[in-house]
Amino acid sequence: MGNTNWKARALTAAVMTGLMGFAAHAEDPMTKQDKEMHKQGKAVGEAAAKRVTYVGKLAVFNNRQIKLATLAEEQASNPQVKEFAKQLREDHEKNQEALRSWAKNKQVEISELGDNSMPSTGTGGAGGVQQGYDEKMKNVDEKLAKHTDETNAELAKLRAKQGPEFDKAFLTRISEDQKKGKEILSEGRKEYKNDAVFLSLLTDTEGVVSNHEMQVKDLEKQLKK
Repeated sequence: MGNTNWKARALTAAVMTGLMGFAAHAEDPMTKQDKEMHKQGKAVGEAAAKRVTYVGKLAVFNNRQIKLATLAEEQASNPQVKEFAKQLREDHEKNQEALRSWAKNKQVEISELGDNSMPSTGTGGAGGVQQGYDEKMKNVDEKLAKHTDETNAELAKLRAKQGPEFDKAFLTRISEDQKKGKEILSEGRKEYKNDAVFLSLLTDTEGVVSNHEMQVKDLEKQLKK
């Protein structure tokens, strides 16, 4: 008897699922025009998510430099390295503030990417915007969190070093970071070359990063003497 009831329930569920699918197909509210608008909206949402992700990546880079520089201000033994660390921190704090100012005007929250959403509803273009945005934003928080974990691991390694050993390791870390930073900025300048305001921000930041790269090289030479 129990087996018969199980089969009956399974058959009923299968029939109901089939009927619901048929009804949804038969009453599809999206016209051809709606579908085209949805497609276009989705592309807009994807582009917005791509920009938010890029801004988040740049914010993580700035934050990494600030944390490393703050540690070096406290722990570096060489006065010149300590002074460079101070400049590095201040420059990236300015970069971060400029990025936040731009993001605020664009209504982009760079500290909590997971809270972002495109305020839109409906089956046409607006619904497409939200769908495109949501799909592109999947796993973004996890990826940025991974970068933050890597930074914390680097800080722990550096904190364990003392004296000249710390100074050398710090400069090596910053030298490698500036190269990665330039790659991130170059990527943004190509992608957003038609956005004059954002392009100006990226160009200014790239100039700062290039300057830091040269300063690190000079300091490394001096430490070898």
